[in-house]
Amino acid sequence: MQAIQFINDIPTAVAVRAFQGTSFSPEKRAESYRFDYAETMASDYEDFKRHAEKGGTLDKLDDAFARYRSGYASRYCAWLSSHSRCISWMITGPSNFPTRRAQKWNTAAHNRMTEVIAYREQVKRSILRDLRPDLRPIMAGDANAIERLAVELAHLERNQLSMKMANAGIRKHAKEGAEAQTLALVELGFSPQQASELLNPPHYRVIGFPSYRLTNNGANIRRVRQRLEHLEKMHSLPVQEVQGEGVRVEVDPPANRVRLFFDGKPDAETRERLKSCGFRWTPSLEAWQAYINYRTQELARSFVKIAP
Repeated sequence: MQAIQFINDIPTAVAVRAFQGTSFSPEKRAESYRFDYAETMASDYEDFKRHAEKGGTLDKLDDAFARYRSGYASRYCAWLSSHSRCISWMITGPSNFPTRRAQKWNTAAHNRMTEVIAYREQVKRSILRDLRPDLRPIMAGDANAIERLAVELAHLERNQLSMKMANAGIRKHAKEGAEAQTLALVELGFSPQQASELLNPPHYRVIGFPSYRLTNNGANIRRVRQRLEHLEKMHSLPVQEVQGEGVRVEVDPPANRVRLFFDGKPDAETRERLKSCGFRWTPSLEAWQAYINYRTQELARSFVKIAP
């Protein structure tokens, strides 16, 4: 996307007025900052688009970017309006220069720019989380947790096999020279550039994939496999409900949640106990809900008798 598409988000008059007290060429400064804004928008849009393509969320891109663009432009204009009160003695002259007021105005403008920077960083992180669901941590209660773990495990196993085959191919053709080794790696699916990097590592590394890469990847395979087995076992367990005096407890292993349904609003002391153990009020369910762990199950057992 071209930067010129965004430049009119910042009115020329607002930008020029921002530098009349601090520049001999406020028009040039204004155009420079308008163009900086436009380039930032174009760059951020391309970044969002790249992530949306990888995350399969292109349908969310335009709405997310429109909200981001509107919020950024309004804060950028607020900074320019604040900066319009700033003055320099080189422009106004040193005679009777209001030093304290100038410092106050400079501080105010600096604060507005800090808000612009903070907004961009915060909202970009939020948008990228929405555009890349594949990068979100896999939570046990996610509906697609087992599917995502299975995909991650398959990816790790492919990498492990690929690294082992690459190292074996390099060793097998060691006597034939680099050309034969490169050909062997290309036949395994590596690009010529990747093959060159494996055969010409930095001086402190051995040729091929180092042993620590295989060791670390193997440890990840075991970790993900164990977690996958645990989730599959949890998802096979039934939901357990127990009625106590004034409260019903629901333990939901497939969702990795324990829920407490009180007949009425619990007293302040009980609410503090719930919060301290990780329970949170969920209005959509009208229940206090938390992840299943030792502390939350122990608290649930204090209300009713639940089988471990």
